[in-house]
Amino acid sequence: MKEKLRLHKEAGHWVKIYSKVSKNKVLSRNGYILGFSDNLLLIQQTHDFNVDDYAILPISQIQKIRFNSADKYFDKIMRWENRTGAVGIKHTVDIDNWRSAFKSLKELGLNVIAECEAEEIDSFTIGPIAKVGKKLIHITYFDAAGHLDDEPTSINYESLTRVVFDSEYINIFSKYLRKHKAAK
Repeated sequence: MKEKLRLHKEAGHWVKIYSKVSKNKVLSRNGYILGFSDNLLLIQQTHDFNVDDYAILPISQIQKIRFNSADKYFDKIMRWENRTGAVGIKHTVDIDNWRSAFKSLKELGLNVIAECEAEEIDSFTIGPIAKVGKKLIHITYFDAAGHLDDEPTSINYESLTRVVFDSEYINIFSKYLRKHKAAK
């Protein structure tokens, strides 16, 4: 697996990554491999032909890295359209483990989306990192109206399937966060 990751990272290939997030659920993500450790993979995701946000995925869940003829053609189109110039990261994120990754993201002041996509959990938590623990990450969730919860949501690192950061959605929404008005 590591050799395949290294090959695609060094070549700058657009790849499709399949992650087995639970017994009966496999999800795919598209993008460019920016880095990896023994535990985590950092990719820059693409949506349609747009180079977008960053995602951290557990290596243990990766089932397959695909770069077939269709992917190779998509990769060429991205180059022909000069989209690959946007590939890269300006931040330094320590992806040795979840704790180090969240510490880096917190120090950078970046809000995140933490997903636990297994059927039995299926949670989506978006917001600022309140606290980085040894086994849990604590995120102050915000809702679709930009209201922050009064208390952070605690998530076990072992249940995480994807953490997204520095997306246009997160960054713009985060500028307009607010607290709930006190009841009178």
